[in-house]
Amino acid sequence: MSLDFLMDWGLIWLFLGQLLLILWNERALGRPTPRLWRKDAPLVSLLVPARNEEGIIGGCLRSLLAQDYPNLEVLVLDDGSSDGTVAEVRQVAGPRVRVLTGAPLPPGWTGKNWACHQLSQAAQGELLCFVDSDTTLARGTVSAAVGMMEEEGAGLVSLVPRARRGSVGGSVLLPMVPHAMFALFPMALVHRPTHPGIAVAFGPFLLLVREAYDAAGGHAARAHSIVDDVELSRAVKAAGYPVRLANGSDLVETRWYESLGDIWRGFSKNAYGGVGYNPWMAAVVVLGLMPVLLLPFFRLGLGIVGGDIPAAVLWQVALLLANRLLTSHLGRDPLWSTLFHPVMVAFWGLALAWSAMLSATHRSVVWRDREVPTRPQELP
Repeated sequence: MSLDFLMDWGLIWLFLGQLLLILWNERALGRPTPRLWRKDAPLVSLLVPARNEEGIIGGCLRSLLAQDYPNLEVLVLDDGSSDGTVAEVRQVAGPRVRVLTGAPLPPGWTGKNWACHQLSQAAQGELLCFVDSDTTLARGTVSAAVGMMEEEGAGLVSLVPRARRGSVGGSVLLPMVPHAMFALFPMALVHRPTHPGIAVAFGPFLLLVREAYDAAGGHAARAHSIVDDVELSRAVKAAGYPVRLANGSDLVETRWYESLGDIWRGFSKNAYGGVGYNPWMAAVVVLGLMPVLLLPFFRLGLGIVGGDIPAAVLWQVALLLANRLLTSHLGRDPLWSTLFHPVMVAFWGLALAWSAMLSATHRSVVWRDREVPTRPQELP
């Protein structure tokens, strides 16, 4: 039995295992469903940090004010905007939204953490729901998430959002988010208390019980964190409160990033933090996992040029594309972008490698007109 034969069949079984992982993750995450609530339901504070969001925040606020949950307050914190963000908020929402003026950014804080911390201090709700200003919610999102929180006894509920498709580049590259969630990691471990260090959340929609938020130290406990959503979920879980992640692609839509430059800078800022700033984990992903996921496409290209494509390579490529089609369906991403799957995987691998290098060389990324260090402990 040759080494090539073992490798070919080993990859086929590996990609079949990936298909089973996707199906397992789909079952583990599930989708929350809206439910009816009485007027005496717990007060939910919808908290929106905003910095230079003119032309965007209006859609977010309209979706928040249209929620069918009966007991809400909406707060927006203006984090030093230099455009017409505040004017748009007042024009769209009027007195239905409380607008806060953010204090200057203190040393040791990232901008978003500082804004969220101030919002949490001003909120009156038993439940705190952080929503990004470029995010829109379906009418029943809050009622569905609160229902899941009550049924699961969770301290934190987060929903995997759908990416708004504003460009061809975004349609090709951003499906990596649901693909990574469903195809590359056993997400069921997020829900198990036996793994306190394993937790994931998404900043576009984070719902927390105030008691769990306070017990975890809130955003103040990790004021320097760049991946604030992931770090907060880990802190809540470590404090002894269950964390629940669900597929919210039919409920939550977020802009993520628009241009290729924004996508590159965004991934460069967050990718290394997504693996916990662990150089060994980054090396495993970049030097191990990514080459394995790209090898069948490379061999397919060689086979097309040489006029001889091994059957095992066709099976491997077919399985990888089938897995990608399934995760794109789950994330409500455009199915045509599956044709560019190897481009997406290679881009993500390069972004992670670049993010790790930026961190190792103590360099920053400019984001929202602020310099964001890629090593959070280096914030001034």
